Amino acid sequence: MSILSLLELISVLALLVNLATVHDSTIASMLGPVHGAFYLAVAVTALFGRGLSTRTRAYAVLPLLSGPLTLVQVRRETTR
Repeated sequence: MSILSLLELISVLALLVNLATVHDSTIASMLGPVHGAFYLAVAVTALFGRGLSTRTRAYAVLPLLSGPLTLVQVRRETTR
């Protein structure tokens, strides 16, 4: 779960950097579906995963912030 969250965070940051700098549509068209797949993977894994809190499940479906919030929340849960 934490690897998926990290990959989702990296993909959204790459999209935002592209948007803020060169705004290349080719990069956006390649990274957009990749980011969407990571976002859905994080959401589905959190929603159907065992032993995760309701807060973690809710964080996993928040647009744009799902990666970092889920990553932090899962790490908190594993230390408990």
